[in-house]
Amino acid sequence: MIKYTIALKLKDSQNPNEVYQYTLSLTSHQENNPEQIFTSEIRESMRKNLQSQSESEINDRHLNQMIKTWVQDIKEGYRVSNITLDLRPLIASKIDNLKETGNQEMPNPIPPELGDIAPIWGMLPPLNFC
Repeated sequence: MIKYTIALKLKDSQNPNEVYQYTLSLTSHQENNPEQIFTSEIRESMRKNLQSQSESEINDRHLNQMIKTWVQDIKEGYRVSNITLDLRPLIASKIDNLKETGNQEMPNPIPPELGDIAPIWGMLPPLNFC
């Protein structure tokens, strides 16, 4: 069995040397038919593994793009496939999915304390007739 690896780099990464890898061991039959390798189980395993390594959201479009590149490279005989993608942080997608309704109860109103309020110069303000 021969090992094939896809190496994912993030486009705007603070560390340009940081690479996230996912490896598959393929038989000679699988090498000749790489399209058949990517079952739903392997696709989800690949997504979860790369998401946990990179802490970035990998949606179906990104996953399909990675697999398409990897299949093409396997057909051409490359053992390592490199791909650079612009991915959102995983925390951003978790915040988008947050369903918090908050406290919907009306607070009890606090009546103002008017007992100490009194006019300074009587009922009306001082009038100046010049």
